[in-house]
Formats: sequence, C-alpha cells, structure tokens
Amino acid sequence: MANYYLGIFLLTAALPAVAQPVTHAAPADTLPATHFFRIDLPDSLSPSPTLSGTFRVQNQEQPARPFLTVQDQLRTVAGVQVTPYDGSPGSGRAVRIRGASLALGQAQPLYVIDGLPALNDELTVGQAPGVSAPLAPFESSSGSSSSAATIAEQHAEAGANPLQLLPPESIESVEVLAGPAAVARYGPLGANGVISIRTRRGQGGRPLRVRYAAYAGVQQMRQRYDLLPASEYAALVNEAALRYNSPAPYLSTNLGTGTDWQSETYRVAGLQQHQVSLDGGRANTTYLLSADYRQQSGVLRGTDLTRLGLRLALDQRVGHQLRLHGTAAMGQTDQRLPYTQGTRGSTFAALLAPPTQSVRTDQGGYSGYGSFTGQYGIPYNFANPLAINDYTYRSPRTRRLLAQLAADYEPLPHLTVQAAANFQRTLLDAESSAPPFYTNQGPATSQVYATQIYHTSQWAAQLAVRYQRQLGARHEVGAEVDYQYQAADLVSRTDYYFSNQPTPGPGANYSTGFYQLGPGETRLHRPWASLHYTFDSTLTVQAGLSYGHYRGSDATEYYPNAQLSWQARPGRAGLRLWLGAARTGVPQLGYGQFGPAQILGGSYPNYRYQLPLHNDQAEAGVHFGPRSGHFTGQFVAYQRTSYHALISNAVAIPDYANGGPVTVFDEATIRNRGLELTLTAHWRRGRLQGATSLAASYNHNRLREDSPTNTSNTPPSLGPVYDNQPTGAFYGFQQDGLNADGTLRFRTQSSGGYAFLTQTVIGSGIPAQLVSLSQQLRRGPLALDAQMDGMFGYQVLNYQRDFLDTPTGYSNNATTVRDRWTPTHQDTSIPGAGYAGNFNATNGPAVTDRLLENGSNVRLSSLTLTYRLRQTATQDLSLWIGGQNLLVLTGYRGYDPNVSSGGPAPALAGRDYGAVPVPRTWLLGVRASI
Repeated sequence: MANYYLGIFLLTAALPAVAQPVTHAAPADTLPATHFFRIDLPDSLSPSPTLSGTFRVQNQEQPARPFLTVQDQLRTVAGVQVTPYDGSPGSGRAVRIRGASLALGQAQPLYVIDGLPALNDELTVGQAPGVSAPLAPFESSSGSSSSAATIAEQHAEAGANPLQLLPPESIESVEVLAGPAAVARYGPLGANGVISIRTRRGQGGRPLRVRYAAYAGVQQMRQRYDLLPASEYAALVNEAALRYNSPAPYLSTNLGTGTDWQSETYRVAGLQQHQVSLDGGRANTTYLLSADYRQQSGVLRGTDLTRLGLRLALDQRVGHQLRLHGTAAMGQTDQRLPYTQGTRGSTFAALLAPPTQSVRTDQGGYSGYGSFTGQYGIPYNFANPLAINDYTYRSPRTRRLLAQLAADYEPLPHLTVQAAANFQRTLLDAESSAPPFYTNQGPATSQVYATQIYHTSQWAAQLAVRYQRQLGARHEVGAEVDYQYQAADLVSRTDYYFSNQPTPGPGANYSTGFYQLGPGETRLHRPWASLHYTFDSTLTVQAGLSYGHYRGSDATEYYPNAQLSWQARPGRAGLRLWLGAARTGVPQLGYGQFGPAQILGGSYPNYRYQLPLHNDQAEAGVHFGPRSGHFTGQFVAYQRTSYHALISNAVAIPDYANGGPVTVFDEATIRNRGLELTLTAHWRRGRLQGATSLAASYNHNRLREDSPTNTSNTPPSLGPVYDNQPTGAFYGFQQDGLNADGTLRFRTQSSGGYAFLTQTVIGSGIPAQLVSLSQQLRRGPLALDAQMDGMFGYQVLNYQRDFLDTPTGYSNNATTVRDRWTPTHQDTSIPGAGYAGNFNATNGPAVTDRLLENGSNVRLSSLTLTYRLRQTATQDLSLWIGGQNLLVLTGYRGYDPNVSSGGPAPALAGRDYGAVPVPRTWLLGVRASI
C-alpha cells in the first residue's frame, strides 16, 4: 500500500514534463523562480515554489496558506516532518528535521525570530522548562500521581502554541537550516535544526498603505470509527452475559441504530480571522502597525479559542552608516479544552458509550456520568462525553510579549557591526474544572479543582562584527565574530483542591496539594567565530568554532565546523558541490530540568551521571540548474550522530525495591543517515503557467545503548528496544492467535520450567520516507495552489483498538468484533464476547501488536483557488476559496495517522491516545490593500 501511495506522487510529479518549456522572456506575473540557500552556506533543505501567498521562503515569494501554521507549511521542505499533537484549537506541532537526534528531552528545532532565539518556550513536558497540564482528579486516587496518568495526560500541553504570536500574514520570510554550515553558528542549540523567521516591516518611499486580510469557514471531522449500532451492541452484551452464567440483560435486541455518540460529541465548527495593518514611511523612516483577531470553535464540542494580537515595527536610518530597528509583538490566547487525554476523557467516551443509552434523561439532565453496575453485575464506567465536555475542562490564558531592538553600523566599507537584544515575557494562567461529586444522576455544576501559573522572562543579546573584502580580481576573504548571551527566569506552580468522596455529605473527604517548579534561572554564553576564503568566485573554504557555557555548570563544550564548496563560474550551468561537517548540541546540554541524570553502571560513592550531549554531522551535496532556470534540482547525503543521548526504561533491579520495576536511565548513541532530493520546474503551455516542486527524503535512524560498567545491582542494559533499533521503536507483546476458550494468547518463552510472556520490537513511530508535492497554476487573474504531503515507513500505536476490538460487553465496540470468536467460528483473531481485555483502569492498554497499524498516508494538505479582482499601482483586491486537510489516503482506522499524543519526544512518537481529530477545513477569504 505504501508503494501505491508513493507511485501516485511520482506519477503526478512527472506530469509537468509533457508541458512545453518556456523559451522566451516571461511576462511580469510569471511565477517567481525558486532560490536556494545562500551560496556561501549551501544546505540540503530547499523550498518549494508557490504563488498567491504573502510571505517569502528562502528569499522567494511563497503562499501564506492562511489557516496552516508556519510549522505546517514546512512540510514542503525536504527532510522536515510536522506532526500535530491533536486537532484542538491552538495545539502545537512536533517538528523533526532529518529524523531524531535524541530520544528524550528537547527534540524541537530552535526558533530564531529576527536573528535571535525566541518563542522556544513550548508549554509541554518535552520542552524546557517541562511544564505540563494538571491531571484530572479521577485518574488516580490522589489526583496528582503521574504514574497513574496515560501517555497523553503526561504530555498534554499546558498552554497555546507559541507560534500563535506570529500569524502567517506577519511573516516576511522563513528559512529552515539543517546542514553543518547553516547550523554551525548556533553551536550548543543547533542539533535539532534551526527555523529562522523574519517578520514583516514597513516599506519606505511611499505613502501610507492599508492592508486587510480575512477568512471565515467551517471545520468538520474527516473520518469516523465504524461502531456497532444499538441492536448489535445489545446482542453482544447478551452473549457476554452468558459467559458469566448471567441472564441476558436485553429481552429484545431489536433496538435499531441507537445513539450515535460520535455525531453527538463532534460538530461542524466555525472559525474566522481578521488582520489589518498600516505601513509606510519616508526615505529614512518606515513603520508597520498590525492587529489580528482569531476566533475558532473546535470540532469537539466545548473546545474554543480566541486570540488577539498587536505588532509594531519601526526602522530608522541615521546617515549612510547606521540603521536602527525596533519591534514589539504581543498576544493573548484564551482556550477552553475539555478533558480528553485519559481513559475517561471525552474522545474515548464518544467511542465506548453504549448506543443503547440516550444523551439525556427524562428529567433533562445528562445520562450516565461516573461508575455504574454493569448489565450483568460487573462494575463499569459509562461516561457521557457531552457531560465531560461541559463539566470537566481547562481554560488556559496564554499571554506573550516579544520586543527587540537592533542596530547595524558600517564604520568602513568592508566592515559591519551589528548589535541586537530581545526580551520575551510569557504568562500562563489556567484553571481546571470538574464536578465536585460524581453520581448516577450526573453532575449539576463544576468547581475549580486546580489552578496553574507559569511565568517566565527571557533575554537574549548579540554583538557581531563582520568583515568581507575582495582582494584583487580572484580572491575574497571574510571573517565574523559573534557573541550571544541568553538568560531565562521562570516560576511554575500548580495547586490542587478536590474531593475523593463519591457522594456529598458531612463526612466528605477533601484534600489539597501543589507542586512547583522554580524559581529557576538559566544563563548561556555562546560566542562564535568564522573565517572564509573564496578563490576565483568558484572555490570557497569556510571554518568556524563556537562554544557554549551555562552559568553554574562545570562543562564548557566546543563546537567546530568546516566546509568546502565549489560552484561553476557565473554565466555557466548552475552547478554547485559542497562537503561540510560540524558539531552541535541541544539546550541545557541535553540535561533535564534537574541537571544531569544518574545513569547505569556506578555505585555509591562513584555514581555515574549523564555527560553533555553533542551531535556530529556531515553532508555532501550537489545543486544543478541556474537560479533563474526553468528546471533546478538538489541532492544531498548526510550523516548525523548524537552521543550521550538519554534513554530510560522500567527494569527489575535485584536487591533494590524487592526486585520490582524501577525507572532507570542510561546513555545511547543515535545515528541518522539520509538522502534528500528537491526538484523544481517552471513551465508554460499557451496561457497556462505552472511551477511544480517535489521534495523527497529518506532517513535511516538507529539507536544503540552505550555499554555500562555493570555492578552487582544493575542490569546489563535497558532492554532490546535500545539494541540497534529505531528511535521511537515500539516494544511490546505479539498476539499468537486465541486460546481454546476464545481468549487472547500471546507469544511466550520458557525458562527454568516456567513460561512467561515475551516482548520484542514490533514497529517504529518515526517515518522513514517523506514526500511533498507542490503545484501552482496561473492563467490570467486565476491562480491555483495545491500542496500534497506523504509519510511512509512507520506505524501508529492506536490505543483505542484495545477497547474497540475487544468485545467485553462493558462498552461499545468497533464493527471488527462482528468477526469475534464463537464456538462455531474459531478461525479469527478477535476474542470472544465477555473477554476482559489487556487494559486496566489507570494506565490503559498494554503495548501489543494488536494496536499497531501502518501509518503510511498521502494527504491533500492545502488547496486554494484565488481570483484577482483588481490590481493597480495603488489598489489590490483578490478573493480566494480553499481548504486544508481535505483528503487522506491511508489504511489507518483511526481519525488521523499523523498525531503525537506523546508530545515532541521521539521515544514516544506515533502514539494515538484519545487525540482530538485533526479536522477538514473549508475557507473563504479576501485580501485587499489600498
């Protein structure tokens, strides 16, 4: 199936080849040619050419595909994977560039805004400082035990995606940096790649210009689970009752379809966004003032987002040598997020609620909320998903301020001095609400059971001196010295207040608690120096060195880099070759929020601790075709190796904790090898113009645990999952048919006369192949833009299947249980009715190959048709209609195969645990300027 989808891409990409190439000068509205990375820093990641939008990628106009976040639009770059955490409004994205450079910790790329790091405080466990959303009170007896939480709960976002501060209309350009020469300057921060964003500024030499951009539309579920109707569910419950020698609960199974809980829980939701900006200036002064407003209702009932933003940019030239820049952006995002991540979240409830139950009782209240006695005397949980949406929710408010000042000074013709500083303030204030008591009559109201604050202040400063000079006709030399300083102060606190008493009364038992992170601080000194020499405009040699030192740390890490590149003389065929290597690191040297972790292989008093993580990478590349040509391409091979990457597992340690499972840590080496290909064609056939770009990549990722020095009370390793296996591998049990009584049977291994269940690596959640195809067409005032993306060679752990494919009789099931075991139908892998399943009330299902599905997919990510009504020197007006996530070709049974319930950590990639569906979106928009 994966090869079938890949064939669609290759066939579609070949279609423009039959078109007639342009053999004459193109008119003024010809699609812009694609430019690649700076000639002095060639890189493998190259953009796809697009039209009709309004921001630039790698110095070329690209479409601001309006509703897609900046992160989503990076899928058109070879080697970039973008995976949403779920489909809730304001949800973040896991972005991986060239696979995974580590297993645990800060796996996201570094975001650089207008030259300085900013907006990197994603409010998840995987990113610093490690803040997470409060657990729901009914997921554990104490309400605060993370050990009882599901993967999705432990990695739920506490606040909105920080990139919400910069909507696409506010962005001037985006660069994705991954090659050694491109990321070298970021030394201790560049191992995961860098996304550099330049924001819009005013344009001088013209009068005031007013711009307005807006869109409105609807969102809907793209796919549903196929569930049993009421009549089949009642028959299954009766069959399960017989297993326990109980009378049939349903005297009649002729109940029709019953309640469609998915239709009741999800909705067609509206959204709108407006942005207005004023910009202009004179010869020496420019300004831009913009404001934006966004309102979005999620497809899950009860989810909402409202965002307000304001941005100001000022630029002043003083004489011919000094330029001053100032920018300030502020935004506030309010969300309402029903509880979805646990075993009793609304997304699970929409699948498991019995179709024989009605949404409301005869008295008008919600039916079913809390624990009940099952149809044949066995306790089970029927949680009404609509009641959960109404009564159990979080309401975070995220406020961000980003301000920056910069100056460029040219004291000499060949010398430039740049100074910049920014300040970022993030304030998160959130309340979590739930019913005070759970009764069979359902809740009457909610109370706040947890409050959360996260406040951080961050500073960054830079001073850079650059010198570049031509010596004679054939020699050019350059040097750069760059010093950056970063600081962060933070405090985070979560307070709990809830009742453990199931019914109200004078004996009600209340408890309180809190956990706090900080006050804490981080200080990083990061200088960088580079030299380069170019001979005859063809051969360039570049070398540099950076180091990183955190205040309070004993370690100072050095990061060298070098690159050799050659290009054909100007005017000849645009051929460029390069070979480069560099060492980089990750924030905090790869340590967690409490410093280096204690790892295997030591004993008191000589414990072993995690060493600073570093990453060695090398690449070789070729670019062919002139920049202004009609066909260009780029091919790159790379290798990236991470050392001292932290890994963990729960293992049994003799003579410790009675030999029970204990979470321990060790170090590992992670190696990524890959190939990247980008092809771009500009063509014309009659009045029709087009631009086609294909970006494809292959990544081979392997993780191997470092060999510890073993002692008497440590295991030799953390398990086979870390023995030359992919990062993000699934380690679980394998089904071995069914037992004679219709219960599940798993593979076992015998030892010492005993048989025990065995685990093995059963798949990986990180795609091996990524493909993106962008197609733009234009004829007169009409323009069409389409983006298709594909992911291949990975699996998704669909936790819902352990409930849906196991006919317990406690809850509803998928239609797959029609093929369940019966005494007369034993040739099946679905257990018989009444089987208890592999899950428990807190931690959910065990990891087995029953839950594993092929995640390969091809997606129509964006499709936009634009009609330009008017274009003059002073006026521009266009209307557009489009959609996102319109079509997904996949064999995955869940809502969407591209989700990450485990957050950004590569070790938890490919997990789908109660994720809100990523919706299909239809939009109608307008752009105008006067």
